[in-house]
Amino acid sequence: MTRIGVVTTSYPRHEGDFAGSFVGAHVRALRELGHDVDVVHAPDDAPLFYRGGAPDAIEQLGLRAIAPAVATTTRLYREVHRRARAWDAIIAHWLVPSAVVARLAAPRLPLLAIAHGGDVYTLRRTHLMKPVLTLLRGAKLVAVSEQLRALVPGAVVQPMGIDVAHFASLGRAPTNPPTVAFIGRWVPIKGVDVLFEAMTHIEREVRLVVAGMLDGHHDATVIARYERPEHHHEYPGLVGAAERDQLLREASVVVIPSRVLPNGRTEGTPLVALEALAAGVPVVASRVGGLAQLPVTHVPPEDPVALARAIERVLDAPPPRQDMAAFDWRVVAERLQP
Repeated sequence: MTRIGVVTTSYPRHEGDFAGSFVGAHVRALRELGHDVDVVHAPDDAPLFYRGGAPDAIEQLGLRAIAPAVATTTRLYREVHRRARAWDAIIAHWLVPSAVVARLAAPRLPLLAIAHGGDVYTLRRTHLMKPVLTLLRGAKLVAVSEQLRALVPGAVVQPMGIDVAHFASLGRAPTNPPTVAFIGRWVPIKGVDVLFEAMTHIEREVRLVVAGMLDGHHDATVIARYERPEHHHEYPGLVGAAERDQLLREASVVVIPSRVLPNGRTEGTPLVALEALAAGVPVVASRVGGLAQLPVTHVPPEDPVALARAIERVLDAPPPRQDMAAFDWRVVAERLQP
């Protein structure tokens, strides 16, 4: 039995919490493999890492993000330093601050450092990628997409996993009119506004469900500009696991209209794409980041007309169900060990 310390910023704080849910799933999978896993995560009162994701919060707050980021990193370091003497190895989710903290607090322990996307682009923007990779020399580096691997020399590619059996067992109950679903955070990188504009090019009656506002907040200006009377719009906010599962049962297509931000940042491999495919729901997604390697219907980013046409094609002729066994956590966790 290996004693593994997992260092992360986001981690589920309660049942159904999606913050860092894939880290929680990784921890469960490691325990099922027989490892003794101890988790150190950002404290619950660290909103920088829980409200919409740290990269988006940092971009919005600018210099005001420095103080809370330093405070949280310091608390992480102290906790890792205190606990690491009982560990045999460390897994760090996100290069910064987690992997940096792990290497500084326990430099002699084997380290697996996983780059998810926002961390990589933050390091590039601040010109800290080279010194961080120098600090992490000797660690096993993982990137969740091919595009990220190109930015993290020496990394291997491994998307996060999902519970394939769970999603495959959901069953299908598509609605009439068909449901076009978006499930994700309402932040610029997700391209929700592109989806709204695409819907103006779809004449048929559809049900559009946008499940992803932060704390119930949505952009009323965007909604007012693009809503059409022949479309049934629903905005349930951030949904729990049960509501997500029901939406996957009902959806005729899941749309992921992600974009590349002006600073070059884009998606890693969004779990909702893997979950939808495992549930048998067709996915239409921008050809960006890790989405480009998935078996989905691809469209160019920032092209609402192409997105609308792709949605209509999938509604008319759904593609065959995909085999997602390679993304099951029982497979992925074997690869994501120190």
